[in-house]
Amino acid sequence: MAAILPLLTRILRAGTGSYNRAERQGLIVANATGYLASFSSLVYALIYSLHDPVNLRPVVLGNIVSALCTAATPFFHRFGPSAAALWLATVIFSTIFYFIAFLGRDSGIQLNYIGAAAGALAILGLSRLRLAIAITLLALVCHLAAWYLFPPHRAINIEEDWFLDQLYANSAISIMAIVFLIVFYALRLARLAESQTEALLRNMMPGKIVDRLRDDPAGTIAENFAQASVVFADLAGFTQLAHRLGPARTVALLDDLFSRFDRAALNSGLEKIKTIGDAYMAVAGVPVPCDDHARRALKFGEAMLEILDETGERHELPLAMRIGIATGPVTAGVIGRARISYDVWGDTVNLAARLESHGVPDRIHMSLATLTALGSGRDCGEPRAIELKGIGLVETVLIERRSAF
Repeated sequence: MAAILPLLTRILRAGTGSYNRAERQGLIVANATGYLASFSSLVYALIYSLHDPVNLRPVVLGNIVSALCTAATPFFHRFGPSAAALWLATVIFSTIFYFIAFLGRDSGIQLNYIGAAAGALAILGLSRLRLAIAITLLALVCHLAAWYLFPPHRAINIEEDWFLDQLYANSAISIMAIVFLIVFYALRLARLAESQTEALLRNMMPGKIVDRLRDDPAGTIAENFAQASVVFADLAGFTQLAHRLGPARTVALLDDLFSRFDRAALNSGLEKIKTIGDAYMAVAGVPVPCDDHARRALKFGEAMLEILDETGERHELPLAMRIGIATGPVTAGVIGRARISYDVWGDTVNLAARLESHGVPDRIHMSLATLTALGSGRDCGEPRAIELKGIGLVETVLIERRSAF
């Protein structure tokens, strides 16, 4: 089974590799429809050849030709996203009409036209709804024309009633099975795409915010938090380092480093907000308030410095980082429509950024409010007063590496 599934996946996705994910879904359904139609045609060819191989030879050959044509569906994806649907409609509609003319409407073969509505919509989707409706209307016209043009006495080949009854039952069963499988597979692909999109969103923003967006996509999400701790970190001397490493090695370094920061943020109970170049921003106490946000932020800052050492050794690079932590009220919410993001802003965020830029490499520069939020028993040395642009005189504390926190 482990070896069969990858093979089936490749067969179903044949010819769809050059399309985006949204278009690929419909093309995979087209392939599945073509394969199911091919299998059905071969089954009918076997039934006809066993019953009357001489008189039913034309429909035996017709089903074989139809099976070969529908099995070739993946080939037509190279001509555009609608080519396969048009090909299937042409082959299936014309061969069904021919089979009805040969055996008459009592054979029930015209029931296969009913599946066109589900098949066309599953393949073409809402983006090409007009074409799906046109194919469905054409199927309806073919169904009605076959019904009125080929009553039993006007069939090319007159068969016994019991055999026609059997064909009618087979047609009803096969078309219901095919429609069920097509719709089931289309819905499964849609569910898979939805789950992948949700997983991506949950990597981009908090799960609580994703749930609110899913329940009310057009709603405004903005909240004030009385107390939270913001962590702002930036690599020291990164511009020169990036110039020396080149684009590929720089991206590989940042991906390795920030991926480990992401795991550390999760373990420390922080929410990653964003990265800007070599800068990393996270917050504790948002979007779920907590009393120990300052402790979480400091724990994360300590973890970042340890990760920086390990990553520098692995890449054989002298890495250094400044970290700023500020505590206070913040506003958080979702901004944008084309590219939505969850962000945090306010004076506390600005202070964390200023503390980082006025900090010392491999040290944590912390606001006095953060120190106070940590509680008693935290000996971090004497606060110092510094002038921060746009903020004024602020009391801050520099934390030595690997403190007792």
